Amino acid sequence: MGAPKQKWTAEEEAALKAGVLKHGAGKWRTILTDPEFSDVLHMRSNVDLKDKWRNINVTAIWGSRQKARLAALKRNQLTPKHDANPLAISTVVKSDEEIVDAKPLAVSGGALESVGSKERVKR
Repeated sequence: MGAPKQKWTAEEEAALKAGVLKHGAGKWRTILTDPEFSDVLHMRSNVDLKDKWRNINVTAIWGSRQKARLAALKRNQLTPKHDANPLAISTVVKSDEEIVDAKPLAVSGGALESVGSKERVKR
């Protein structure tokens, strides 16, 4: 299961920030072995440093209230919407892949018409 989580001290956070300034983000093992930071960060692993750095940056950019709002917004966007129009078409794309060769439908005067095509379907 691993060791229990230990709360980060202000001194550890400062050492992590200084280590990233000196060695760069991603150089977690180098930061841990640097004599300037090793005394303060001796209880931390390279994964601890990576996770803490990511969390510091996310909090700095979004803040906890904005993170909560963003999460709520994402939850609401994932809820399927039902349209009263029986001709409405809803498409869910589960990846960032581009859809090629799709032709949107246009409704005009009681007939379905494929945009870019001469075919008409009468109701």
